[in-house]
Amino acid sequence: MKKDYLSQPGMILAGLLMLVIGFAACKKARFETQANQPAAVSSKPNARAAVASATLSGMDPIKVMSFNVRNDDPTDPFSQYVRKDYCLQIILDNDIDVLGLQEIAVDSIETWFNTQLTAAGYGYYKTGPANGSPKTIYYKNSRFTRTSAGNFTMQTSEFRSGKWVVLQDKLNTANSYFVVNSHWTTVSSAERQLDADTVLLNINNNNTANLPVICIGDFNAQPGTAEIGIIKDASGLNMVDALFDSSGDPTFHGWDATGDHKIDWLLSTRNMAFTSSSVITKSFTVNGQTLWPSDHWPVMASYVPGIFGGAHTDANGISASSATDYFFADVDGDGDADKIYWNYTFDSGKPRVFLSNGDGTFASTAITHAAGASTSSTTRYYYADIDGDGKADEVRWNPTLNSGHTLVYLATGGGNFSATAIDNPEGTSAGTTTIYNFADVNGDGKADKIYWNATFDNGHTRVYLATSGGSFSGTVVSGAEGASTTAGTQFWYADVNGDGKADEIYWHPDLNAGKTMVYIADGDGTFTANSSFSNSATSGLSNTRFYFADINGDGFADKVYWNPGNYYGYLKVYYSESGAFNGPVYTLRGTSQSENTYFYFNDVNGDGKADQVRWNYGENSGELRNYFAK
Repeated sequence: MKKDYLSQPGMILAGLLMLVIGFAACKKARFETQANQPAAVSSKPNARAAVASATLSGMDPIKVMSFNVRNDDPTDPFSQYVRKDYCLQIILDNDIDVLGLQEIAVDSIETWFNTQLTAAGYGYYKTGPANGSPKTIYYKNSRFTRTSAGNFTMQTSEFRSGKWVVLQDKLNTANSYFVVNSHWTTVSSAERQLDADTVLLNINNNNTANLPVICIGDFNAQPGTAEIGIIKDASGLNMVDALFDSSGDPTFHGWDATGDHKIDWLLSTRNMAFTSSSVITKSFTVNGQTLWPSDHWPVMASYVPGIFGGAHTDANGISASSATDYFFADVDGDGDADKIYWNYTFDSGKPRVFLSNGDGTFASTAITHAAGASTSSTTRYYYADIDGDGKADEVRWNPTLNSGHTLVYLATGGGNFSATAIDNPEGTSAGTTTIYNFADVNGDGKADKIYWNATFDNGHTRVYLATSGGSFSGTVVSGAEGASTTAGTQFWYADVNGDGKADEIYWHPDLNAGKTMVYIADGDGTFTANSSFSNSATSGLSNTRFYFADINGDGFADKVYWNPGNYYGYLKVYYSESGAFNGPVYTLRGTSQSENTYFYFNDVNGDGKADQVRWNYGENSGELRNYFAK
């Protein structure tokens, strides 16, 4: 698996994700794709929904619901006049901020909903053509100011319409959202494609400020259809479904407990994120009979502004080779992470440094380090500030060379490293299953050496504290806390509690119910187990990847989860808050369902927040994509 580091002046938040499966094999571990449905949050047995998020301070999520409340029909088990009270109960019980209703065609029903929701503190947009399925958007007056609105008519054989509003957030007046609600025809896919075109035309014509878009409604279209392709992809808006598209639950049930189709949608542009989503399958018992509020289940998501910005294309130092390793660390001490490229088959195996320009791009000319070169596929590189001068040094190790010693090349400035290596006899290993990490575990500003081998010293992590000039103490600190004798265990070192010391995290899919186990640094090379940090984002899937870096710049390393075959390839961020990882926030930037995608979280623009770097050697001609943390 790719190696991932975060290096900042005075403190290292280092995340090394490294699974060694025989050094004769390919360096990058291959992950077996395995589908995993979101966990159940529903009153209906076996229903699936996104895991509900913990409280995230400062995020102020917006709860959005789309609900087809089913027109009154004499053949239905209960009339709409009876069902409307239960529809309202679901809306109010879930404390919805923005609501899109479909099928309130009877004047008295529409008036009733308007009256009831007005009394509950909602505003709504009233103007628009009468039709067989009015679409109304309601919003909390306490949360939003409506600054603009409009309506449109579908260009199909059925007379249908849609509405849009622009809502300014009163909690943060810099944030406004373009919300559109529509109900598409049942006639045919060809006519629904016209509906999709109409919705997109009205978004593009009326969203003149390029605001984040939330596009909801009953589209009468199942995942994978041409019309869904138009609204999601062909538009150029590249919208994402909070209900996990084809992986999501059915939303139409037809008056029974078994869902038939997914035809209700919660789409947004990628400058949004969401913290949870669900299909609400609540029913009621009336006179001994099961009452469904509608033949559709309402769908809901809690949105927040995107936590990463749009992509910056990085065309320098690109690679379409699976043998390439990338690293990101501040090697010149200017406060932003530089890019280091190494491929044992290219340029005589020299590490190549591309200095960060601070804007998501890197220098076009590489600074090569001939002294640290290696043409052996079993060589491992690490970049961390070993001598405490604010610049990340280069560490090289090969179990078959130099008697298994690590070699440190000190950063000299401008992206260069020393021509002579400091030989480290401490923590020597000629074992191909040994894993090294380099991180400041005692808070003195110098990255220490951490050695682990499942077959040695009862699986203890063995810490050699950095001394000076690129050397380490000859005295080992062997810790039983955080030990593992299971081959394939992965380790990360990052400051999750903000005390300036890198804590230990380890994970194996078959251990501890798939939890990432966190051990807080004691300051002397030992660690103490922490249960509250060890209870988030579990996974028993071997191809899951975790990352630890400070995404929001508060000094605490956050947790990122990604699995190419799970949650539709969305990344999930868990923020370190109040002694635990809280979340998730599903970020929609750079999502991928390819196991050949690699992510790195490093501060490439020098603002103190770890940015997302995405690379797939088989995509975009090997270019990287950099997404700045907001």
